[in-house]
Parts: sequence; structure tokens; C-alpha cells
Amino acid sequence: MALRLTKDDGEDIGFVKSCFFMGIIDFNELQRWLHHVVETQDDLPDYIWSMLDMKDKFDFKPLKVLGFTPYWDHSREEEQALAGIGYLRSSTFTSDLASKTDAIKLLDDNPHIHERFQHTFPFLTIH
Repeated sequence: MALRLTKDDGEDIGFVKSCFFMGIIDFNELQRWLHHVVETQDDLPDYIWSMLDMKDKFDFKPLKVLGFTPYWDHSREEEQALAGIGYLRSSTFTSDLASKTDAIKLLDDNPHIHERFQHTFPFLTIH
């Protein structure tokens, strides 16, 4: 299935950006995702190559690198549920969106967030 990576439909890159900016994935995992995209997608936007050239997390400035600011269409509860994945993945994860208990409960209440994360990052595990 083709990923949505364009300015007109950037839902998938918007989700990845949210995961990265929230600290759910780190820079190395972002790079692994980019390699996964190169291996699995036929039609790649030019910015994928620019992202692969990034040296560290501070190089990722979406408007500059992508040419647009991608957006993941979600509710506040879904964003809080995504924080639940961060709490499950790392004992040092913190979020101002929700406490660990609340975020994990919201993740349980929104299993599609877990499914989307696993689909987007099939090479990562959630503990």
C-alpha cells in the first residue's frame, strides 16, 4: 500500500513527524523508517533523500526539508494515546499531554493508534 507522503496528502509523514517530535521514536528509528520506506515504496518524494542525509535530530525542520509541514489528522485523545506508546517503549519517556496511567488507558481505548504505530514502524516493538 502506498504511503501518504505528499503535500496534498501527508497523513503518513505527519504521523511519523508527530512520533518523532513527541519522542516516541528517536533519530535512529526515524532513519530506519526512511530506509523501510525506500525498500517498500515505489514512488518516493525527493525529500526522502534529503531526510536520509540528515546528520542529527536538529536537522529535521519539516518546512525546510520537506517543503511543507505535514499533519496527522487526530483528536487530543488519540495524541494522548500515542503518548501511551512512548510510556510503554521507554521508562524515561515523559509527556505533558497525559500521565502514564491515563495515556496507557487511552491507548487501550484507542487500539487503532497501536495498530497504526505497528503498521508504520513494523521493525519496532512496544513492550
